[in-house]
Amino acid sequence: MDPEEFVKGLKRDKARGNLAPHQIILLISFLNIYAKLESKYFDITELESEFQQVWKDYKSQFASTNNNIGLPLKAFINRDYIRLTLKNDISNFRNTQELKREISTIEIDTILIQLLQQNDIKSYLISKIAH
Repeated sequence: MDPEEFVKGLKRDKARGNLAPHQIILLISFLNIYAKLESKYFDITELESEFQQVWKDYKSQFASTNNNIGLPLKAFINRDYIRLTLKNDISNFRNTQELKREISTIEIDTILIQLLQQNDIKSYLISKIAH
């Protein structure tokens, strides 16, 4: 998987004139956890915590203050980059508490694993947060 092609294929919102960083932040979060666990299965609580930390680490690079993981997570589900094992259906992806309550596990797809295993992928993703 070519990282540039993958990032160009993301549908990143440009509501306030700047590209939303959320999907790139989510990718970096997946990368950090995948590097640590070496597993394609994730816990939503750990992922959300990592997402908040990555957001905090790079917030000087973008204007958005909406650090909700729900919509980028849903975008990745819709693109089949991840699959969820649910306890019950999720009615509101913007509700972090509902996500934590209803998601049993998150499984990342092979295409995402291939992306995360690329050399220098973290540096590349960081360079794309605001671009």
